[in-house]
Amino acid sequence: MGENNQRFGSENDIPDPEEIKQQFEIEDDGDTLEPFVDESEHREINSDDPADLAHWAQEFQISVSDLKAAIVLNGNSLKEIKKYLSV
Repeated sequence: MGENNQRFGSENDIPDPEEIKQQFEIEDDGDTLEPFVDESEHREINSDDPADLAHWAQEFQISVSDLKAAIVLNGNSLKEIKKYLSV
């Protein structure tokens, strides 16, 4: 503990966080940020629809049979398939 006091000084040398906040005020930009909503994250791949399978296989740059295998292993949630394929 004494070593830390030598390196950083005493507790009295530690600045007050409130003083720091006033000195270096951070502007709130929450009103200018647009929320990021990725609707596809909650989507499911329709494994009964050849067009949907072909679309997502092309999107992931894999074969339709590889996509079907990923669906069998992980379900048809697009989020889970992306995680499985590390996309």
